Amino acid sequence: MPEVQSVALYTVFHLNLAFSSIENEQHGEVIRKCYWPLLQIAQKGIPVGIEMTAYTLEAVQQVDPLWVEEFKLLLQKGMCELIASGDSQIIGPLVPAKVNQANLRLGQDTYHTLLGVRPQIAYINEQAVSAGLLDVYIDQGFEAVVVEWDNPYSHNPNWSNTLLDRPQSLQAASGRTIKVIWNHAIAFQKFQRYVHGELTLEDYLHYLVKIFKPGMLAFPVYGSDAEVFDFRPGRYQTEADHVEGEWQRISTLFNTLAEMNNYCWQLPQHILKFWQGSNAVEITNAEHPVSVKKQAKYNVSRWGLSGRNDLLLNSQCYQRFATLAHNPHATEQDWRNLCRMWASDLRTHLTAKRYQQLNLVANPANAPVFAPWEAQQDIQIEYDTQRRRLHIRTPKVHLSLNGNRGLAIDKLAFKSHDFEPVLGTLSHGYFDHISYGADFYSNHLLMERFRARDRVTDLNRVNYELGCAEGNLVIYCRQSLKSGAIIKWYRIEHESLHTGFFFEDKQRPEASIRLSYLTLLGCDNRAWYQTNLGGVQEEFFQIQEDMDQGSPVSSIVSANSAIGATAGQIQFGSGQCGVRLTWDPANCAALPMISSKKIDDKYLNRLWFSLAEADETLKEGGNLLDFNLCITPESINL
Repeated sequence: MPEVQSVALYTVFHLNLAFSSIENEQHGEVIRKCYWPLLQIAQKGIPVGIEMTAYTLEAVQQVDPLWVEEFKLLLQKGMCELIASGDSQIIGPLVPAKVNQANLRLGQDTYHTLLGVRPQIAYINEQAVSAGLLDVYIDQGFEAVVVEWDNPYSHNPNWSNTLLDRPQSLQAASGRTIKVIWNHAIAFQKFQRYVHGELTLEDYLHYLVKIFKPGMLAFPVYGSDAEVFDFRPGRYQTEADHVEGEWQRISTLFNTLAEMNNYCWQLPQHILKFWQGSNAVEITNAEHPVSVKKQAKYNVSRWGLSGRNDLLLNSQCYQRFATLAHNPHATEQDWRNLCRMWASDLRTHLTAKRYQQLNLVANPANAPVFAPWEAQQDIQIEYDTQRRRLHIRTPKVHLSLNGNRGLAIDKLAFKSHDFEPVLGTLSHGYFDHISYGADFYSNHLLMERFRARDRVTDLNRVNYELGCAEGNLVIYCRQSLKSGAIIKWYRIEHESLHTGFFFEDKQRPEASIRLSYLTLLGCDNRAWYQTNLGGVQEEFFQIQEDMDQGSPVSSIVSANSAIGATAGQIQFGSGQCGVRLTWDPANCAALPMISSKKIDDKYLNRLWFSLAEADETLKEGGNLLDFNLCITPESINL
């Protein structure tokens, strides 16, 4: 075997008793089969990093307090290290900054109470990271975070692969920096394959020799679940019925590596000695504003838009958050309960029993009712019967709607933009390219149903109605679609256009459900956007390359990304003009998605909202929530 230089090896085993497909009564079995063998490795002299939420630590304490005692003793002896997670495993870029702050603070308090330590290194949950989220970790006093290497490296062509050789610094949205210890998805999957018997020990050792390059000082051997060894969580039908001896295979590998001169085992905290204060790298970009773990199916839509009832669950989390954020008497337990309601495992392979325990109940709103419209002198309403176009002019808004296409927006212009239309419809033939020989509308519904294998839209011929709400003009229509009837409405208020979709059938179909598509009419430039992604500070992105967050990953994963927009707002535009979009995620925690395509010398820039997406976690049932949006003008100086 070729000789390689000495490399510091480290691990971060992820312990999670909230695992979606593990029932509560299985906790004791998991501790016995998975957690005790991990401590035994540390007892025998191999230093290991162990990451766990406060929830998991408390659950272990309740079932097997001796394990917590032994863990605490090993920590005191420096034979293992606790890596922080937070109170609960929540997806930071999908959660408001105050919740992320509370989650980390509560986690540190519990670690100190039960183990006597406050870790300085944190493993970012599900490796879902944004630049804004890094600021939250900095503010909570962490020295370093554990982040997956593979996806950021693949999304940043300017990165050198030598960055993997040692800890680096990451730049947060504020411009501040935090140290990073790398995790490695391919490496931990290789490790799993060895432990599960798909690779021999010799195969695995050859893999290490292959991946180690001259100059590499540290390498993450493992940074994922502990519950997948000598136990199967029950997520997939391909899992073996009975497994044993896998922790022994781990022990054999670790001891073999320990005996080799080329390698030395280290705790994660000791890996930081290799940090050299180099220039910080930006981990995300406009095309990939959130970096996640492993393959593309593990994108943020997984925790936001699929599962058993993610949309309703996230909306109710936002409702509870709104209550706590305005309650000066809210207790730490109130915030802890919210963090646990926002746990990622409630959103994926959740068992039917645990789902029923959530007791989710939707409170569907009544269909909108509008008062009769009475003409106003400063509002002009004209209807082109030949083209079936409705034109509305107020002192601050000009709006044209297409009666042939479900009252889709033809043009929307604001006084702040000198009434230059900012969004609307790009008609068939606008792009001289057969692949884009279609109409690109604004503010319509598109539902692709998987079982029915059909596409449902509201781009149909309709008759409009005029109404009034709080003295403001309302335009609306009702359509009966194959998926159920909907009401779409517009309300013009000063220099704001409010619009919404009301669903008469509240049961979520097994479908991707996308609506409120907004097509920018300025096609000379790439789009930009600005929003919150789990942090206090808004993050600005100028798109540089083609992107389409709604393009499928595979035949069963309908989207490749989404934007958390954790403050319920996003700005979107091209050039100096754009729009600010605001909505209340407590009513409907829809997620925006963006696409930008270069077509010859023009750009097709679009944003829309998703209420549901498909992946292997999507289950039948769930609730379909009404969605309301406010559109106002926005201008920036580029």
